[in-house]
Amino acid sequence: MPRALCLLVFVSLLGCLGQAGAQTSAPLRVGIYANAPKVFMNEDDQPAGILVELLREMASAERWTLEFVPCEWPGCLDLLAAGRIDLLPDVAWSEGRARAFAFHRIPALHSWSQIYAPPGNAIRSLPALKGKRVAVLAGSVQAQNLPAVLEGYDATVTLLPVGSLERAFAMAARGEADAVAANHFFGDLQAARHGLDATAVVFNPARLYYAAPPGRHRELLDAIDRHLAAWRADPDSVYFATLRRWQAADTTQAAPSRLWWALAVAVGLLLSSLALASWLRSQVAVRTRELRENEEKLNTILDSVDSLIYIKDTQSRYRYVNGEMCRLLNRPASTIIGQGDEVLFGPALARMTRESDRVTLTEQRRHVVEERIGEKIYLTTKVPLARDGELYGLCGITTDITPNKQAEESLRIAATVFQSGEGMCVLSPEATMVEANEAWGLLVGCPAAELPGTPFPPFSLEQDGDDYRERMWATVRRAHTWQGEVWTRRRNGQPYPAWLTVSAVRNADGVLTNFVCTQSDISARKQADEKIVQLAYYDSLTGLPNRRLLYERLHHCIGQHGRNRRVGALLFLDMDNFKDLNDSRGHVVGDHLLQQVAARLLQCARESDTVARLGGDEFVILLEALGASEEEATRHAEAVGHKILAALREPFEVGGAVHHASCSIGVTLCTGNEQQLDDLMRRGDLAMYEAKRQGRNTLRFFHNSMELEVTYRTAIETELREALRQSQFVLHYQGQVDGGGVLTGAEALVRWQHPQRGLIGPAGFIAIAETSGLIVPLGRWVLRTACEQLALWAATPATAHLTLAVNVSVRQFLQSDFVEETLATVRASGADPARLKLELTETLMIEGVEETIDKMRALREHGIGFSLDDFGTGYSSLSYLKRLPLDQLKIDQSFVRDVLDDPNDASIARSVVALGKSLGLGIIAEGVETEAQRCFLAEIGCDAWQGFLFSRPVDARTLEELAA
Repeated sequence: MPRALCLLVFVSLLGCLGQAGAQTSAPLRVGIYANAPKVFMNEDDQPAGILVELLREMASAERWTLEFVPCEWPGCLDLLAAGRIDLLPDVAWSEGRARAFAFHRIPALHSWSQIYAPPGNAIRSLPALKGKRVAVLAGSVQAQNLPAVLEGYDATVTLLPVGSLERAFAMAARGEADAVAANHFFGDLQAARHGLDATAVVFNPARLYYAAPPGRHRELLDAIDRHLAAWRADPDSVYFATLRRWQAADTTQAAPSRLWWALAVAVGLLLSSLALASWLRSQVAVRTRELRENEEKLNTILDSVDSLIYIKDTQSRYRYVNGEMCRLLNRPASTIIGQGDEVLFGPALARMTRESDRVTLTEQRRHVVEERIGEKIYLTTKVPLARDGELYGLCGITTDITPNKQAEESLRIAATVFQSGEGMCVLSPEATMVEANEAWGLLVGCPAAELPGTPFPPFSLEQDGDDYRERMWATVRRAHTWQGEVWTRRRNGQPYPAWLTVSAVRNADGVLTNFVCTQSDISARKQADEKIVQLAYYDSLTGLPNRRLLYERLHHCIGQHGRNRRVGALLFLDMDNFKDLNDSRGHVVGDHLLQQVAARLLQCARESDTVARLGGDEFVILLEALGASEEEATRHAEAVGHKILAALREPFEVGGAVHHASCSIGVTLCTGNEQQLDDLMRRGDLAMYEAKRQGRNTLRFFHNSMELEVTYRTAIETELREALRQSQFVLHYQGQVDGGGVLTGAEALVRWQHPQRGLIGPAGFIAIAETSGLIVPLGRWVLRTACEQLALWAATPATAHLTLAVNVSVRQFLQSDFVEETLATVRASGADPARLKLELTETLMIEGVEETIDKMRALREHGIGFSLDDFGTGYSSLSYLKRLPLDQLKIDQSFVRDVLDDPNDASIARSVVALGKSLGLGIIAEGVETEAQRCFLAEIGCDAWQGFLFSRPVDARTLEELAA
């Protein structure tokens, strides 16, 4: 090894050892490319330039070790994106780069782009570049922004991207390019060396930064900001010293010495003769600059105004338009100037504007008129323009007054609402009546004119409870609003339940000025609620608790185990061969048997136990607090189970004949360890089916070998995830028809195109998707695909009228960003939101009612409709149902299926139709398979149907053929 190299290595090692205690970080890898004077490799092959010197100053202060990595510009960007260099100087900020890289806050330099071309070129403005070949640095802001800048001038160029600016200037010098676009730092330094001139075309002011890989080196970037901030605050800092030194060097290089001599001689000879001309030119330049600046300020002011400002000639052709006018028409000013309103707005609107133009020009006076453009209302003021007494045009100022008109309409609506059927009153801050409408007078039982000056009537939260007024007023003064169900009395003493809402009104200073109250008599609603509660919590056939009430008591049972460690049991009971009795002797006889079975089950259970009917011939018995241990609970549950088996083996008297029956029972213990109630129910169900497999008329306890079902669900869940990744899902569409049999829309139904098992219906995977959470991404795909199909239908006259219903799961709807995501999906697809209908289930009225209402209203404001799916199968409180912004109720197919044979199903169908019509909602029935079912539904007032009678679920093409 040469001695000099050995000495260099030795000195380097000493330096490293000396800094070992102070610096342990890896060297900072800095990309270097040729862009003098900002950054480049000098004649000694060493990094140099303004940004390099500034970085070295920072590195010295921060004890960074710099390792420079030479590269060409595109390669530098690739290295930075891959994280193979830590910092790249001279990166112009743009939105795209801000997403790809990390930037500090304070710009290191300010620059702009300029066009350089051979001498004698005719490039004086941006439009002059039309058709030219322009060399640019590949990946630079010039390559990105120049085409966009030229779009506004209807000019296109041929970009010639190269790896370095030196190469770009060489191409222009050799005639391989007509011009070159570069930053002014490099261009001013290198143009003369290549025999090129700087043109007058300047564009794209830029801020230059040191860029880092995305998400990395935040401390490094913060340190750069600290140094730049300190330097910029001090005119004598190293920052300004570096800039002055390099700018001086640029000037020296750009002007050869012989040119200075020549200029000096010329100035000496012509000084006296040109002094006056020079002074005059300077004055002209000052005045020209002032005029230009004033014009720019005026244009800036006019373009920032929200009103439409324009000037027309006497022929109503536009001679000037401001920025708002361009934004309204979505056209540049150059395409508007010289045009008339016929071209820009159409004949109908042009006739209206020409009439106001005519009045202004012929009568030569200020003219004010309201004009409607599209859905908006504008107030237009037009004044005539004259020069030396001669009329040459008019100036118009058009302002959007739609919000004012809407406010006026809102006041009219508010006045109408105040006189609506709902009781309303206004009170003073002391809770004394100021004004009340007739509906409030009817509620109180006296004329409304007698109420002003009287105190607010007393009320309680329970019938015959304490007066709650003072506590309510305190809440309203603190929280601004209160609402709830109350009991109050009319003047004749008659009590009635009401829904009361009270809001505080404050002025701009926050001072309480009034209370506004609305009240409605909810007697009928409470009676309906009681009926709905009976339907919701109890089985209409046997009077036993249903699934909902059973779940609530299961919650209590599990919680009880957590408090006192008492173990309960769940018995699943299914009648053996019950279908044979139904098929042979009819549903009426089967119903009588189920009623007697329910009575015997109640006799076998304690008063504290719950005997529930889930549906059909399935019963569940919840035995709470059977023992302190699982063994004790098992013994008691087994005893009760055998008691039930014996009781149901006794003969039944049904339909005038003796019937012998038996049942199969599955038992699982309620230990409090179950994570979900569904798991507990599933275990009981598995045990019951095991009893069926063991010969029926017997009892089986759940054990772990029955978890094969869980294994199956896990396998399906895994396949579902793969199906989502590989887009194995398709949508089929089942048509919906109106009373005239006309196809009005469809429901989107997802299918799984399994690579081995073929087409799988939703019953084969939706439940697993719900429990696993995969229903959310699956629901997004369904909604996006449905909206795209809706947009395609809109383009065809035969299908443009169709609406499309999309099922939304509870979990998907309760996502925090569901509203924003849905609106974004609709916008991206181009679908008409008024043609989209989201089908929700009654479960949403159990989980997060207020959140559900808020989201529905937000989507409804954009035109999206809502249908309550499977109505009648769950619990729908009328108080909540009334508040939901629904458009439609859908009668569940479980009621439609037996509506001709089961009086209960027929009664429920009638109730749903009556309820929907009373709430002003549309009604549609699903699962209509026979003409007899359709006729029955039509007779009870249901005039929209969906089912196999009209169309099976089909692909989009087939449905389009049905609509044609």
